[in-house]
Amino acid sequence: MSLSETTWRLGMTARLGLVEFNAANPPWVVLTAVVPRAILQCLFFTILGYVVGGPDAQAYAFIGGLAAILTLSGTIAVIDVPLVDKWFGTFYRLRTGRLSPFLVFVLRALPYPLLGFVLTLASLAVVAPLTGLTHLALDIVPWLPVYLLMSVTTTAAGLACAALAVGKRANVLVGNLLSYLVLLAGGVFLPTGQIPWVDHLGMVLPIRHGLEAVRAGMAGDRWLPQLGAEVAIGVGWTLLAWVVVMIQVRRARRHGFDDYS
Repeated sequence: MSLSETTWRLGMTARLGLVEFNAANPPWVVLTAVVPRAILQCLFFTILGYVVGGPDAQAYAFIGGLAAILTLSGTIAVIDVPLVDKWFGTFYRLRTGRLSPFLVFVLRALPYPLLGFVLTLASLAVVAPLTGLTHLALDIVPWLPVYLLMSVTTTAAGLACAALAVGKRANVLVGNLLSYLVLLAGGVFLPTGQIPWVDHLGMVLPIRHGLEAVRAGMAGDRWLPQLGAEVAIGVGWTLLAWVVVMIQVRRARRHGFDDYS
């Protein structure tokens, strides 16, 4: 393909992803259901942190809660991207197309990290004044790009898990399971170093290292190593998604069916 043709195909695929996203998540649904859910979730955990451990725990929970709501988009909603082709039996068209199926999935998933970041911004703007944490919110603002990065790495993990489970009739379970694991082991509400096996699990999950970078940076400590680790985790999950999709393509070509599992 020529460069202009490739660019056109990439643009049209990304546009299709936006159309699919708007069909599954109309703006009025996002505004009246998704955003309020994210705000209430962040508010709940922030208040819970104050009840359990006072102001310090409240601040810790607020910083973590802003990241936890990224899972609503990055691990739960994004699973619809590969599921659409399973539901409508169109995976064979992807594997016989000019663009690789993995690249198609990535381009169609582009709106989801943006949605996650919007949920974080909305929660930051609403929950902070309601809980008396406006001063903390202002300190978090310079670190918002790290939250955007965490939204991207979470979406990468969500795509990988969706590709693994979409043919196993576990599509509903896998997104929620990944989000629960992030809540447990991602350093969102439970401080690291408490339970060894939880810490080991969190090392390979998105959000964990990004939150460590945010908290370290706000405390004036070194944060670049943690940021680099978050990038590495995102790359790792992306590679896993690529490998899984490539295996599915080869199995479909070998066996002549596209009920990928």
